[in-house]
Amino acid sequence: MIRTCLAALLICAAAHAADRTSAPDAALADRSSPAVAAPAAGPARGAAPLDGRKDSRLFHAGVMVGLVSLPRPLDAEVYVRATDYLFVGFSYSDFPAFVADPLLSAAGAKSGSTTATLDQFNAFDADIRVFPFAGAFFLGSSFGRQSFKAGVTESTVFGPQTGTVDLTTIYATPRLGYLWTFGPGIVLGLDAGVQLKLSKDQHVNMPAGATQSMKDNAQSLVDFASSIPLPSFHFRLGWQY
Repeated sequence: MIRTCLAALLICAAAHAADRTSAPDAALADRSSPAVAAPAAGPARGAAPLDGRKDSRLFHAGVMVGLVSLPRPLDAEVYVRATDYLFVGFSYSDFPAFVADPLLSAAGAKSGSTTATLDQFNAFDADIRVFPFAGAFFLGSSFGRQSFKAGVTESTVFGPQTGTVDLTTIYATPRLGYLWTFGPGIVLGLDAGVQLKLSKDQHVNMPAGATQSMKDNAQSLVDFASSIPLPSFHFRLGWQY
């Protein structure tokens, strides 16, 4: 009987000791499990800034060509944009002589027995724009030098006689518009303004027998090229880096 009781006591003591040993092991395993899972969460937190990354360059360079341009239909511009607020560009524009007839007729240089030819009508511009809201909308102005050369010919009973008009104009063109950027660097620009004369250098040479009609037609060319404010409009497509 006594032996049986002692055996039971030994069995109970051994079971109690096993319970005490397994409890710390389980607690230690519970505490260590978050440390094993922690590395999996690390990459997710580090990827967020890369997904929301923005272009931090202060300067961009670009080029645009005119799809629709006034007052000279051929137009191209190179530019540098500083931050999101300032734009400086240089452009060249030209009016081809082979499509000049509508322009000369609109200027009043062709009437009756008098015809006119356009020899040169081009310009160089320096352009500055300010983006007040750091977006697509801008205000600005260009300052340019325009060259205009044309001839006026009148038919007489003694044969044709020709006079020439040679004008150099310095002008300013205040304008406003929008400049949008799409995708990796496609640029679309739209602006409107008015070309205003600041100064001009004028040379008009008429033959000795020029009629008043011929002189009036030559003066119409002078007024058109230098005195009358000209509309300015550009719809451009380009690429910006």
